Amino acid sequence: MKSVKKFLFVFLILFFLLIPYSFPREKVYEGKIIPADNRNYFSSVYEKLKNAEKSIYVIMFLASYYPEYPNSPTNQLLNTLIEKKKKNVKVEVILDQSNAEYFQHSRTENLKTASYLSENGITVYFDLQSKTTHCKLLIIDGKYVVIGSTNWSYSAIEKNNETSVIIESEELAKYYIRYFEKVKKECKTKFVPRRTRF
Repeated sequence: MKSVKKFLFVFLILFFLLIPYSFPREKVYEGKIIPADNRNYFSSVYEKLKNAEKSIYVIMFLASYYPEYPNSPTNQLLNTLIEKKKKNVKVEVILDQSNAEYFQHSRTENLKTASYLSENGITVYFDLQSKTTHCKLLIIDGKYVVIGSTNWSYSAIEKNNETSVIIESEELAKYYIRYFEKVKKECKTKFVPRRTRF
């Protein structure tokens, strides 16, 4: 009886000591976090895009191009992508094209934006119509990750309450570049540059 109790005692000690190693641990990333809420989003993200030197990856649920408002904030963001592409910065964009009826507006806007970007030298990928890509994600220079609720639309940038952050972390940027590549592999449609203006 004593040997059974001793065995159980040792077993329980080992069990509780090994529990933390039995389950996969979440990876913890460290970095400098800069809030980019509401009206601060445009100025903060625009500055990071203007200073990009190597690469810009974008996944956006909704990105609106407004030809009738050439200086709108979203147009400035899109035009910065084009300017950077002209300067040999790697620029890749994934947009949503869900076939859900209530996303028809965003699908129409994204097609217009993809056409504009492709005419200016940027290849744009579309997710599967059966899947909604609801991300609002940028990875800039393998160093900055912009993530949150803010779409590239007039309402999101000029009117809505939105929460986003800019995280300075090369390790986290690597993680999200891998995520970008995973989503891109699922894409079946892309707008390739038909002509370039440079």
